[in-house]
Amino acid sequence: MSKEIYISTTPHETRLAIVEDEQLAEIYFERENEYTLAGSIYNGKVTRVLPGMQSSFVDIGLERDAFLYVTDFMEEQGDAAD
Repeated sequence: MSKEIYISTTPHETRLAIVEDEQLAEIYFERENEYTLAGSIYNGKVTRVLPGMQSSFVDIGLERDAFLYVTDFMEEQGDAAD
């Protein structure tokens, strides 16, 4: 399986594409005046766990704790026959 990363930058925008086996797998855009928490990496401390919802609240240094589902960081396992 081949994997390539393409990056294009201008003073106002950065674009990144991940290509796997000659197929576009992921694409990301970041614009100069836009800030998003999603997709970023943070160091945090779990403050509360909600087992029934399979989620937790995490202190990442913002005004409010972040909310994290188990599926946000764990891939679901498929059948071994696939």
